[in-house]
Amino acid sequence: MSTIFTHVDLGDTLGALQIGSIFSVFLFGVVTLQAYVYYSTFREDLWIYKALVTAICLLEVGHTAAVCYEVYHDTITLYGQPQLLGAFPVLGAVTAIGGAITFLVQGFFAMRLFRVLPKPYGFIGILCLVLSLSRCVASIYLSIQAVAAKSIAQYHLQMSWLISTLLAVGAAIDIIIAVSMLYYLSKKRGRGLERIATVIDRLIAYTIRTGLLTSVSAVVLLICFQTMPNNLVWLALYTFLAKLYSNSLLSALNARQGMREEASLSTPSGDRHLRSKNTRRDNMNPSRVAFEGIQAISIEMKTTTETIQDDPAFYVPGSSVHYHRSANQKV
Repeated sequence: MSTIFTHVDLGDTLGALQIGSIFSVFLFGVVTLQAYVYYSTFREDLWIYKALVTAICLLEVGHTAAVCYEVYHDTITLYGQPQLLGAFPVLGAVTAIGGAITFLVQGFFAMRLFRVLPKPYGFIGILCLVLSLSRCVASIYLSIQAVAAKSIAQYHLQMSWLISTLLAVGAAIDIIIAVSMLYYLSKKRGRGLERIATVIDRLIAYTIRTGLLTSVSAVVLLICFQTMPNNLVWLALYTFLAKLYSNSLLSALNARQGMREEASLSTPSGDRHLRSKNTRRDNMNPSRVAFEGIQAISIEMKTTTETIQDDPAFYVPGSSVHYHRSANQKV
């Protein structure tokens, strides 16, 4: 009796999913490295920021484990049984985890926007926060539907409108936050001191990179979802989309150290000498450690304050401290 072999092309289905999982694991390694750098560098950070990083890391562990399990199950457990490759319930559960990660990251940047922008423009941050929360709730609903779906084709057909809406809203939130921060930094740069201009330029470039990466990725995912419904390229992209958000948050927190050093180098020698004397005096102050925790959180905000000539104070996110410009400072 001869055996008949049927060829099944899995290049744009399981093949795409496997490539996506490789990128997902790689980006998880980057998240782990950035988390290690954060905990090593900012030991005196506010507890809320430490809790945020911890939550992101725990969610990323679950996200990565679920992606790896699904790929293993589909390529090893169901090897040679392509007729069973219809549903992906574990990846459906990943939708809720990804939604939670995205909400935490977008919420962080949205609240920073709320505190930084003057009223009433600061309420743009509140709007982004509400949209992100709504998106997270909808992601949980999508996750339930994905787990219960009998096939990925059925899920795609029934939930196409909601998936497209969530991807579009996510990209819009990223663009709004990035554009708002760019407008604010550009405006303050024009009013600031020339010696701090390079620091603000770095903040502007960093805002463009982080906001552009996540928003472009979401748009590309949306295009693949709409134009290629018969393969899993869009699902492969989704497996590592949340990790782009995690890395953007951690890199934003870790970038404060470089901003602090560049701001110090941008300070005139007389100011550095005065700051050095104040530092030695602060070493005798019992409250120095607590203050350093606040200062570390907002170094980029303090740098921005130094560039503002007319503003009397600048609010530090996460604290009740205001930085005031000295009355005898030379401008």
